[in-house]
Amino acid sequence: MSASLAADKCNPLHVDVSANVIRWHLIGMFLPAFVAGPMIDRIGPRRVASVGALVLAASVAVAVSGISVSAFLVSSFLLGFGWNMMLLAGTTLLGEGHDASERGHAQSLMELGNSVTATLASIASGVLIAGAGWVPVNYGVLPVLTVALLLMWRGYVARQATSRA
Repeated sequence: MSASLAADKCNPLHVDVSANVIRWHLIGMFLPAFVAGPMIDRIGPRRVASVGALVLAASVAVAVSGISVSAFLVSSFLLGFGWNMMLLAGTTLLGEGHDASERGHAQSLMELGNSVTATLASIASGVLIAGAGWVPVNYGVLPVLTVALLLMWRGYVARQATSRA
């Protein structure tokens, strides 16, 4: 995780800081699972994914605001929270896009893609932090979030047009 590496780089010899960054990231990743499902049922997966993307953008804003311990803790928590919302909403959307007979295969391919992407990102995080720095790595997330939000908006508009027809 690049946040714990950056926290260690900015606060050397404080292993507790890096451990707390990871701890708060994990809390952010799994605590929202208790409310994400009901939120998806109530407001829909696209809206929940959009909330997740906005939370990830807030994580970037906090991360680039400074190198204080609190900035690392809050940004890591928000990163996990946004990830959880987008993952659960994305899983729901994946299921909606496939027949029942295809869902298991589609889910397994998505999980493989997520795992490979997470592994490559983890391996690359040290190189990215050392080469580009903490702030540019965070800003690099924004174009991806923009594309995700545009795709969700496009899906929302398409669904509205279909429901009116």
